[in-house]
Amino acid sequence: MKPLYISATGQDSGKTAVICGLIQHLRKQGYNPGYFKPVGQRYVQYEGHNIDEDAVLAHQAFGFEDLPSDMSPIAVEEGFTTKFIQNPDVSPLEQRIMSSFNKLTQKHPMIIVEGTGHAGVGSCFGLSNARVAQMLGANVIIVSAGGIGRPIDEVSMSLALFKEYNVNIIGVILNKIYPNKYEKILTIAPKGLQLIGTKLIGHVPYDSSLSFFSVGQVAEELEYDVLCGHELLSNKIGHTVVAAMEPQNVIRYIDKNTLIITPGDRIDNILLTLALSESVDFHDKLCSGGLVLTGGLKPDSTILSLLLRSTIPVLLTDEDTFTVTAKMKDLHFKIRSKDTDKIARTYDLLRDNVNIKAILQNLSS
Repeated sequence: MKPLYISATGQDSGKTAVICGLIQHLRKQGYNPGYFKPVGQRYVQYEGHNIDEDAVLAHQAFGFEDLPSDMSPIAVEEGFTTKFIQNPDVSPLEQRIMSSFNKLTQKHPMIIVEGTGHAGVGSCFGLSNARVAQMLGANVIIVSAGGIGRPIDEVSMSLALFKEYNVNIIGVILNKIYPNKYEKILTIAPKGLQLIGTKLIGHVPYDSSLSFFSVGQVAEELEYDVLCGHELLSNKIGHTVVAAMEPQNVIRYIDKNTLIITPGDRIDNILLTLALSESVDFHDKLCSGGLVLTGGLKPDSTILSLLLRSTIPVLLTDEDTFTVTAKMKDLHFKIRSKDTDKIARTYDLLRDNVNIKAILQNLSS
């Protein structure tokens, strides 16, 4: 079977979720798919190599026995692009990709390839998504955020580059479609995509559970100290509230899975949080979230002792409230191997909303 290349129109379109769902479906149907991330931009040290985070997820979550260094042969480290531009020889990079790819194909009759960003990402060092898809002889699916005008425009740009490299596009998956727009998009988007020379093969609704992150992830990603509640760091966060207003106003914005961000000297809002965590009406909401104290202002011993006895995980940072809030807005928490509930959910979403049969037919032809 031909490799299947999953590209996207931009960051946070949901490529990884689509791939997690596909791997599960293919395995259930008796296939033995491999996973390949030829070029990775966000990497970690894993088994002695710089490995893309998505490849680490696949390796751990799905138990692949392939070497991580084959699943993720190129990590774009600091200075990578500058070094290439000063000595623009792409052949060693292409050879590394093909060597790893050939090793994977010896174990897997089909390979799911995860791209990096839109079609042109990697052009600065000769390895755009379009070029890599051409090298691998892959068919492509483009994943885009749900909508009509903007996604069609962005898909059109990607199509142009893929076509320049004579890469076959199976179709488009519109992902994270909000419920109030679902019916309209299903009616209009297929016609719009047809006008630019492609088709809709998936329409995945927005599922808020996939965007949840944990208090522990915030602490890890932003390097905040855990003041108390180490055993509660797995609490899921669905939205944040900046508690810089009076307590009676803060309370209106608190819901389940809320992360409250407040200066460490706003004792009124800290006490409000503690009080609500003990109330019948708010206990489930507050105890499923967390608290971030900003400004490096640790509460005095009396308040601290109350926090230590509470059922709320509390983080502490020297950063001011504005900085913390800005960072939270820009964070994109990826699915991790321990997020078994999210991974299982991707299977359901693809089963109900993506034409997997049509995808397989294209790969077999």
